[in-house]
Amino acid sequence: MTNMEVKKGKIVGFQGSWMSGIATLVVKNLDTGTVEYVRCENAPTVRALDSAFGNVIVEGHMVDNKALKGKEIFYSLGDFGLLEAFTPVKDASPELLKVYEKGRAKRKLKKVS
Repeated sequence: MTNMEVKKGKIVGFQGSWMSGIATLVVKNLDTGTVEYVRCENAPTVRALDSAFGNVIVEGHMVDNKALKGKEIFYSLGDFGLLEAFTPVKDASPELLKVYEKGRAKRKLKKVS
């Protein structure tokens, strides 16, 4: 976990088709202010979002974006830019917070250099 870059963001929305298997989690990066379109696997991500926040999956294999919008998460991307993991900010462990803060400090140093 120490080599992974952990970002902090606020969910803007979720886009995808359950038949395609591909989706996009739209997140506003809270450190940069930019909106990121994070590719992810549709079904596992939707189930994880529903487990984390509740009331995300609605009738007809649909996602209720109102249940997600504004939720703050820590997230990381894998080697190919796909969503690797997320954790609601309120559920973050001390270890995760430490990794995030360490990475944040490194990013600030890079900007100054």
